[in-house]
Amino acid sequence: MSRDIVFVGGSPSSASRSRFVAGAVAKELERAGFTARHFSLGDFDAEDVFHGRTHAPKIASFVDAVKSAAAIVLSTPVYKATYSGALKAVVDLIPPDALAGKPALGIATIRLETHGPEVDHAYRALFAFFQAKAVGSLIVRDEELRLEVEPALNDAARDRTASAAKALLDTLEAG
Repeated sequence: MSRDIVFVGGSPSSASRSRFVAGAVAKELERAGFTARHFSLGDFDAEDVFHGRTHAPKIASFVDAVKSAAAIVLSTPVYKATYSGALKAVVDLIPPDALAGKPALGIATIRLETHGPEVDHAYRALFAFFQAKAVGSLIVRDEELRLEVEPALNDAARDRTASAAKALLDTLEAG
């Protein structure tokens, strides 16, 4: 079994909250012997993504990584009550059968509490389409983390992050 976990980020910012939370999950998985492979829209030529050029070298490499990965983790800031268009554009490059039976975790950072259930529902529908094993969603409110000085999650968000990583690990170990 592959020990690679593919992380796909939906924020264009390298200092985003959702990227930070995904990094915290990645650290937990790396402690358990997995390798995190990170991708985001900025890794690809925008025209290749827009036109769905899966033969483009960087996109082909991404698709191969997804196909061979043990699991996938999607992370996004919430835009208009769901995952970002940047995340959707990258996810649209993944073949429909590439995630079948694989554990999948959705991460979102939100400003409004009401967006949590909406993005969770969107992730569940997306993972169902791919026939992936959804292990839930990790939703973190913006006020639960800080990026200034030394980035950190508050205790509640840190506990939920550890629980989400454990759920993903448990699913991976169960096969």
